[in-house]
Amino acid sequence: MIPQNNSLDTSVFERSSSTYIHNWKRFYIDNDESSFERQYATFYSSRLRISTDLLHQQIQKKWGPSANVKRLCDITGNEKVVVIGTIFKHMELHPSILKEISEEHNLILQPVNEEFSREDDFLMLEDDLQRVVLCGNIDPQTHVTGVNIAVLGYTEESGNFFVEDHCYPLVKDPEVLPSLSVDKYVLLVSGFGLRKGEGMFPLQLLIDLITGHVGDSKMQQKYAQVVRVIIAGNSIGRGEPDVYESKYVARKSRRGLNSESVQVLDNFISQLASSVAVDIMPGEFDPASHLLPQKPLHICMFPKSSKYSTFKVVSNPYDATIDGVRFLGSSGQNIKDIRAYSNISDSLDIMQKTLDWAHMAPTAPDSLNCYPFRNEDPFVLSECPHVYFCGNAPKMDYKFSENKSVMMVAIPKFLKTFCALMLNLRTLEIEPFVVCDEVS
Repeated sequence: MIPQNNSLDTSVFERSSSTYIHNWKRFYIDNDESSFERQYATFYSSRLRISTDLLHQQIQKKWGPSANVKRLCDITGNEKVVVIGTIFKHMELHPSILKEISEEHNLILQPVNEEFSREDDFLMLEDDLQRVVLCGNIDPQTHVTGVNIAVLGYTEESGNFFVEDHCYPLVKDPEVLPSLSVDKYVLLVSGFGLRKGEGMFPLQLLIDLITGHVGDSKMQQKYAQVVRVIIAGNSIGRGEPDVYESKYVARKSRRGLNSESVQVLDNFISQLASSVAVDIMPGEFDPASHLLPQKPLHICMFPKSSKYSTFKVVSNPYDATIDGVRFLGSSGQNIKDIRAYSNISDSLDIMQKTLDWAHMAPTAPDSLNCYPFRNEDPFVLSECPHVYFCGNAPKMDYKFSENKSVMMVAIPKFLKTFCALMLNLRTLEIEPFVVCDEVS
């Protein structure tokens, strides 16, 4: 049980402050980028163009300046070359629009799959002119469509390209962690899933702890060091599932927004914003655009919270610098999609892959809906953040990346786990924040 503050201790603790810089301008969609008059081919071309310079840097670092880099159309015979391109993963189980059409004509319904990878999947590499099947030392099960890559190898008699080695775009390590003299914390939480009054007690308890309304003086002093709360999506719960939708593939039904849940969310957030800075991101099931990058939730949803200057509606993905520590993350759609199209199941392993690939969401737009960008790709990573997070993960987890420079954080669904995470800005250490074990 959380100890009640019934003692005569009248200590008053002042909320710690922090500097804040938002870096998510590239995730804001202007009218030109939101136009669907063009196709997505230019998006892949832009991604490859942006990644090519980063790939050349990695090629020189790994194979030396004498590496024989050629385009697919310029390869002759079985010479050993390095080819730069974009991976396309051929998958028999990949969802098809033809299946949806068959449903509309009352034909055989297709069973739902949550995972689409299969042992006979194979990879192809394509550039601006052509594509070739890859074989050899590259695992189709740990790659997805949309990854930019450089492969070293040769063309076999069959016409396939045998991969001896491969590398991804070079990503810079984050800047040196700023030196803070005191501990300050950022609270990371996701998946409130508010629906018809469910899950209110754990959420209210979380808010009361952060705002200092419960707990002894030691706890209050601790939580007064929380300088910002980041809510990583899915704050509003889904409607009741349709029986057929749970068994068969179907177009998403448009369920009405539960205005009561929105009001409850605003009430909760306003309590937080009265005491601490709050950033709220949209998620997969929130009333926001389904396409990535998701625009911020509309401010009219928060008439009470918006009165506070500490409250911000932000985009998904999220990118901001807090006291010199850069945070980059998403509400989890990109990680969930990669899990469905590969055999990588652990959230942190997938996050590590996206850092290796220098891209947050390589499966967009193939299987992850996004805007048809023309001259840029906002998901490309040229420099690593200090903290890289994803919301609505199946379980809580965190660890440093392979090069020990990035703290990767998988934020669980609060509705399921009643758990959040506190990140120390001084050390990047994580403290799990379990509000309660069980709600009776």
